[in-house]
Amino acid sequence: MDEKKFKSGFAVLAGLPNAGKSTLLNQVAGGLLSAVTHKPQTTRQNILAIDEGKNYQTVYVDTPGFLTPTYKLQQTMADCVDRAVREEADVVLFLVDVTADYAQNAKLVEKLKNVFCPIFLVLNKIDLVKDMAALDALEKQVQKDLKIAKTFHISAANGTGIDVLKKSVADVLPVSPAYFPAGQWTDRWERFYAAEFIREQIFLLYEQEIPYSTYVEIVKFTEGLGPKNFIRANIHVERESQKPILIGKQGSMIAKLRERSQKRIEEFLGRPYRVELNVVVSPDWRNNTALLEQFGYLQKDPREM
Repeated sequence: MDEKKFKSGFAVLAGLPNAGKSTLLNQVAGGLLSAVTHKPQTTRQNILAIDEGKNYQTVYVDTPGFLTPTYKLQQTMADCVDRAVREEADVVLFLVDVTADYAQNAKLVEKLKNVFCPIFLVLNKIDLVKDMAALDALEKQVQKDLKIAKTFHISAANGTGIDVLKKSVADVLPVSPAYFPAGQWTDRWERFYAAEFIREQIFLLYEQEIPYSTYVEIVKFTEGLGPKNFIRANIHVERESQKPILIGKQGSMIAKLRERSQKRIEEFLGRPYRVELNVVVSPDWRNNTALLEQFGYLQKDPREM
């Protein structure tokens, strides 16, 4: 490695819920690193994936889908996006779902106008496009709104255009030592991903408000050999009425959730685990500052410590 030519930096993914940020993160990471579902707001915190080559290290940052907050948890999610694009990014990847109404991006576009690093426009889901003229018109519309350094047409779901995008991102990074040791995949601990994948399965199994009202807390994470690998998790809900919905008739739903979560965790960690789930009622936790701090969504003000 030539240290004088080595490049390293942060590529922040910004876009609306369901624009495909987490799917793209999984593509650049080469594995199922970020929870992905068909429901918006699956991602609640910034998640990092590290892509490296002989002379570069790109740290991709998956941010929560940009939205207008209606409760405190959503405000912390919006703050994650704002902090990442303003303070962390060496390049911003503005993901736009070409099958959705571009006008919905208006507030995010206004925020991106204050970004001083290069902005790459990433038009996602091009495999679903039939009208190429409309795609061209969309690209021109975004270029009127923002100063776009480069534009890419990709399908995060099937990997189309990913290699070209990765190379172009690495090319614009500043000359810098690597931020993480060689071979490191992400900055999160395994227990974080265990919680994420349990929550992912909640999003896939349950309807309406239930997925958005849950927080998964890993209370025990042990490692041994075979059956000694054990995870106990508390699933926090906001109301008593939500608890029986999660559990299901005679425990049928939580049994299915446990089975699917265990399989997902084992696929990711590459070893067998026994997963135990418990449902806890934590009233209105999404608006409770103390609980948001306890759950890691808010950083406690050091002046109050």
